[in-house]
Amino acid sequence: MAAVRYRLSMPEPHTHLLHVEMEVEGVRAPASLAMPSWTPGSYLMREFPRNVQGFEAADGAGAPLCWSKTDKNRWLVDAPADGTLRVRYRVYASELTVRTSHLDATHASINGASVFLHPEDRAGDALDLEVEAPEGWRTTTALRGADGRFTAAHYDELVDSPLEIGTHRILEWEMEGKTHRWAIWGRGNVDGERLVADTARIVLAEKALFAELPYRDYTFIVHLTPGGSGGLEHRESTVLLADRWAFRGQPYERFLGLVAHEFFHLWNGKRIRPAALGPFDYTAENYTRDLWVVEGVTTYYTDLLLRRAGLITSHRYLERLTEAIARFRSLPGRAVQSLAESSWDTWIKFYRPDANTPNSSISYYEKGALVALLLDLRIRTATDNARSLDDVMRRLWTDFGAHDTGFPEGEVERIAAAVAATDLRPFFDLALRGTAELPFDEILAAAGLTLRPAHETAPAPFPAADPRTEVHTGLQFRSEGGGNLVSHVLAGTPAHRAGLNSGDELVALDGVRVTPATLPIRLAERRAGERVPLTVFRRDELVTLELEVELAAPTRLLLRPAERPTPAQQRLLDDWLRVDVPAAPEVSVRSG
Repeated sequence: MAAVRYRLSMPEPHTHLLHVEMEVEGVRAPASLAMPSWTPGSYLMREFPRNVQGFEAADGAGAPLCWSKTDKNRWLVDAPADGTLRVRYRVYASELTVRTSHLDATHASINGASVFLHPEDRAGDALDLEVEAPEGWRTTTALRGADGRFTAAHYDELVDSPLEIGTHRILEWEMEGKTHRWAIWGRGNVDGERLVADTARIVLAEKALFAELPYRDYTFIVHLTPGGSGGLEHRESTVLLADRWAFRGQPYERFLGLVAHEFFHLWNGKRIRPAALGPFDYTAENYTRDLWVVEGVTTYYTDLLLRRAGLITSHRYLERLTEAIARFRSLPGRAVQSLAESSWDTWIKFYRPDANTPNSSISYYEKGALVALLLDLRIRTATDNARSLDDVMRRLWTDFGAHDTGFPEGEVERIAAAVAATDLRPFFDLALRGTAELPFDEILAAAGLTLRPAHETAPAPFPAADPRTEVHTGLQFRSEGGGNLVSHVLAGTPAHRAGLNSGDELVALDGVRVTPATLPIRLAERRAGERVPLTVFRRDELVTLELEVELAAPTRLLLRPAERPTPAQQRLLDDWLRVDVPAAPEVSVRSG
């Protein structure tokens, strides 16, 4: 029996209150008990202690102990005379996301960082966890154990092992000598056999990159909700949120991308990680300039691994790539914030977007993925396709991840240069620390690919849209209270120059009612350079501004392959977009 023990119960699930008991033996001095403010993988101070209520402390005989809060994360409890500390408290859990905990009459989804206090001087001790669930409910988790009794090697493992407790559906299968399972909560159009077959292909494609699966078994937990999306990685499991009807067509393709992304994190992020991200300080920000490696590189491999798994075509892969490039090129913030700065400032920017976000910042997911793309092709070009970003990731795995040691800042740049056998400092200075345009045309040419506006390559007999009829304003909208409110005004655009503000309510163009859908149509009837009166409500007052009609640069792009690629270009393209898993593996699915 471990010296630190937890008991989790939920006697009245409809109240959203989780009941937690913690018992610690061998306490000879006042104990500082702490609760995290954030959860690994989601870099925002979520202030989990705000949900704690009814805190009580006693010794082993039940005699109350004096305690006080010393800051927002910590409770200081007097030393028990008999050396046994018992603590009870409740946690309000009513936020259904992958980063928080949720309890209702149908299930409990537990993110350990948001639920479990721990004695700060005992974070490395082994732990026992007992789950007392309502009758008919079961517990699915990556923790070792069964029948509601589990163990963890230390607090980090407890926090990193989410629990799904309820009547969820289980799909389980064996492959590569390991058990894999889906735990599915909620109703939807999931085809279990297809989901398992496609997941198995993703597992094999990712194993092909790293040559091993570094876990005993792996658990995929998914919550099906209207409009749900998102995921959070853990060392031996992941929690996903998906729309309940997302398992057909392109929504299913996006869901498989989420699966590939979070599964890739078991290597990149959970084991291959910046030194700042483990061991964790759960009560303060953990800063690093290398989040682009954790999330950006993983985002790059997301679609590439779907291709290697044989789940999308090369044409579809290039379509999605051009969409990502076009999205990035549309953001004024790419000229303001560098990728390294975006990684560092995630604690105050990424999870707290505001009206100025598109103008002042970029996502280390999006730009990180594009930098990883360019780095991959740069290495392939420098080595005549003998090496690639795969080799960088394998080096990071063997040198750091396999030993569970964080890599120092700058190490990825050093390894990439060694793999490419060339000086990559100019590339990294531009891509990581600079804000100049990324050299897509130059580097994509190595694969025989050229970026072109979509209207230039529209296939006959479908005529391309006349780009002269396309206008742009720089306005983005949201619906609120029956009105169409400006959510963002992009810098350097006609709306920005005209003085439009976030929060303005769109009313009329040239005295006639207009909506976000009809505004570009109406403006397309005007001459370029013409100024048109645009009327909005601003804090309930009518304001009329002059909006200049400006032609839009084409926003849709296509990657055109060379008509006569060189042998080197063709080799690079073929290997880059290869399929590693040509056929679905045969697995036997156990349902429950």
